[in-house]
Amino acid sequence: MSLSSGGWTSGFTPDQCAAAALHNLYGASQPQLGCQTVLMSVRVSVCHSGIRPLCLPGAGDESLRLQLSMDPGKSGEFRLSLQDSSGTGRSVTIAEFDLGTVNYEVKSPKCHELSLVAPPHDRISFNFRCETEAQEWATVVMSSLREAQRVAPQENSQQHPLDELNQQNTMVLQRTEETCIELTRAIEAGDMQSASVFAATLARQHATLKIQLSTRDYEDTEITLAVVVEDSSSSCCVTVKVFPHMTTAALKQQMFLEYGFHPRVQRWVIGQCLCHDQRSLASYGVHQNGDTAFLYLLSARHSRLTLQVLQQDQESALLLSPPSLSLTTPPLPATSTNGPSSLDRRPYTTLPPRLYTSTNTGGSERGNVSEIRDLINLEMPQLNEAMSPNTASTQGWSCPSCTYINKPTRPGCEICSTNRPENYVIPGGYRPDALELRRIQQEKEAIRQYQQAREAERRENFAHLVMMDSQDLLPNPEPVDCRICYMDLQPGEGVLLRECLHCFCRECLRSVIMLSEEPEVSCPYRDDTYSCDRSLQEREIRALVPAEEYERWLQRGLSVAESRCEGSYHCATPDCLGWCVYEDMVNVFHCPVCRKHNCLICKSIHEGMNCKQYQDDLAARAINDSAARRTTQLLKTLVQSGEAMHCPQCGIIVQKRDGCDWLRCTVCHTEICWVTRGPRWGPRGPGDTSGGCRCNINNQKCHPKCQNCH
Repeated sequence: MSLSSGGWTSGFTPDQCAAAALHNLYGASQPQLGCQTVLMSVRVSVCHSGIRPLCLPGAGDESLRLQLSMDPGKSGEFRLSLQDSSGTGRSVTIAEFDLGTVNYEVKSPKCHELSLVAPPHDRISFNFRCETEAQEWATVVMSSLREAQRVAPQENSQQHPLDELNQQNTMVLQRTEETCIELTRAIEAGDMQSASVFAATLARQHATLKIQLSTRDYEDTEITLAVVVEDSSSSCCVTVKVFPHMTTAALKQQMFLEYGFHPRVQRWVIGQCLCHDQRSLASYGVHQNGDTAFLYLLSARHSRLTLQVLQQDQESALLLSPPSLSLTTPPLPATSTNGPSSLDRRPYTTLPPRLYTSTNTGGSERGNVSEIRDLINLEMPQLNEAMSPNTASTQGWSCPSCTYINKPTRPGCEICSTNRPENYVIPGGYRPDALELRRIQQEKEAIRQYQQAREAERRENFAHLVMMDSQDLLPNPEPVDCRICYMDLQPGEGVLLRECLHCFCRECLRSVIMLSEEPEVSCPYRDDTYSCDRSLQEREIRALVPAEEYERWLQRGLSVAESRCEGSYHCATPDCLGWCVYEDMVNVFHCPVCRKHNCLICKSIHEGMNCKQYQDDLAARAINDSAARRTTQLLKTLVQSGEAMHCPQCGIIVQKRDGCDWLRCTVCHTEICWVTRGPRWGPRGPGDTSGGCRCNINNQKCHPKCQNCH
């Protein structure tokens, strides 16, 4: 027989007629037609044969191949064939066996033996090329052999049709379970080929499986999980005792039992992942105490949860959940040699024996309910109050939002984080338990550590700020390119401008400062869409340029400022650098450079003389003194152009620099109306409207161009 795409077909040649008789000698079953699936094929050599005479072709070399195949349409139908691949190049089947009619034994890591179950029990030994290949072949063959033996028909069994059906179902279930066990072992051993075979077998059976890691792969230690619970209006933080191998579904059920949150409304997020019910907590990174999880609660309307369903699920959960106490089977009563006495006979129960310690058969039903309530440790305030009317109510304050009873010293609700009522007073005789004392201590320690960390961070930031402020130039902390010369600047080689945080090299900034015509040096950053409008600070300029250039930059700035400033006056002393910006009410400038007193009205220095004396002296000296003559001519020009006028009382030249139309003579102190060129008031002085410009009389201005002459 040879394997082709159409199935098993005849492939014998005249030279192999002797080999065809091997089927009868071995008692092997004849090949059957049908589509076969090859599971595995290995190259072997035959070192010994129980057949006489020994006439296997190619028995001394590695031209023989062992091939294991199966019929997909028949469960347990495995066939083992020995093929010769020499000669014509095609594989020719020498012998073929039904796997259910042979025994297979591993003699050594590289030597296996096949023997027939039926007499004369002939044997064949095979040698493999390597131990790994031999081990893989043995694993597949042994598993297939067990499968073939399990499905072997039982000819002598005479059972009822219903019993046969039950037995058949039982056998199928056994085979499925054993296949699952073999699959588990193959996966643990890393045998991918065997695992694929078992997986294919289960897939053909349409077996319903639940694949889950063994608990021994997890840490079997109970840990504390910090859970942040949030809903649409509030949030709180609780702690839950869990095991890393717990699934999300088990965690939901635990939260349902402990806090009353129905599994439908729970949405868990751990490690930025939305948790699935069948995955374990360890798969989301929960391994140690203090790990954090987030529980988001949906509304009952959104999760389609009704009050009736909630009550039914609560009752079912309380009945099916394991109690907090250790429930053990009650000890068996003493029995005589003839069996148990009728007095000690009672139905089997899983409740602990302390429920049966009372021998009073007429005991109250209330006592039994109370014991059951204490056993399962339910928090039922109404039932407690009904059964214990004389006991004092539990100390604590009731949350105004969720009605949860909190411990007196707790500042906020443990469930919803609502603040404790302001009018609540902690009872004088209340003593916190060990857990509450620990919470208070941890809270104080957390506050202390937070304050310390905040203070340390504040001091560190302030020290860093002081250190940076003490530096005239800020170095670049990261590698950048100078936007002017495009040189690569390593950290510390460039200058980071304080105003805009643009970075340039020192040489480029120095050139920008020296070539700037303005006293304010702008940031040189420019591109196609943006031009920086910030400026270099004075200390940055001082640190970038030499001292001589810095002094020239200061003088240039002062000169530009003086020329651009309106109302500036330069000292009249020759070669003096002093100047000022005067106000309207100031008439004298005391130069801080040469210490001279400049008259801002006469635009000159006339110490020891008032303005009238100086102007009279200036007119007398104008005949022979060219400087005095130029000054006199300047004053006349100011009067003729309207920028100055003669005082109507004493006749000296006065000038209005800015502001309103009111001014006062510095010699006779006469108040003058600039727009009318006359006195402001009448002969009796201020307030006399009989004379003067009579401004604002009958709400009439003294002149159409009057600008408030007071």
